Amino acid sequence: MTKQILQITRANARRRWPWILLGIALLSVGGFRLAQYQADGPLTDLIPGGPLRAGDLVRDTRRAPDFEDGATIELQLNKPARSRYVGLIRNGDEMYIPCDLGFMWGRLDGMTRHVLHLVYRFKSWHLAVLEHDEVVIRHDGRRYERRAVRVTDEATLTRLRTHLERLAQAWVEPDTLGPAPTSGPRDIWFFRLDPRQ
Repeated sequence: MTKQILQITRANARRRWPWILLGIALLSVGGFRLAQYQADGPLTDLIPGGPLRAGDLVRDTRRAPDFEDGATIELQLNKPARSRYVGLIRNGDEMYIPCDLGFMWGRLDGMTRHVLHLVYRFKSWHLAVLEHDEVVIRHDGRRYERRAVRVTDEATLTRLRTHLERLAQAWVEPDTLGPAPTSGPRDIWFFRLDPRQ
């Protein structure tokens, strides 16, 4: 009799383990998402964070902020209210942010390429910007409200791609940047950061 009770107890315990593990996984994911939303800015270079809360909000839209070409800035979408790090390209008074969909990281080698390809599979912020173009950028402790407008003019796209390639070559020196990919994901989008009216 005791042996049968022990067997039944073990069988019940084996049936509960998947549910316990599922509960732990759900709590972990929920805790991570809560920490991500509560964060003031991106969690890491690759993991988005919450809305940009800290920093003076600069409302002067008459001229572009004096950001350095190639600077890394924080970009917050308003829908969904998440932030991430992005690079910035200057062209006179105009500012652009790229969204690399294989054009640049497809030229890298080794583990960097594999990690960035994995990030690409989860990348969707560029699509969200098409629906809601109001963004906030932060650099040097200041926040700026902008509109992110996708660039579609071929001449501007060619100029921005060439400029980005020069910046990227400086980042990877003394190595060389590989040729543009001819297969797989190889696109890149650019968004112009316009003042909000």
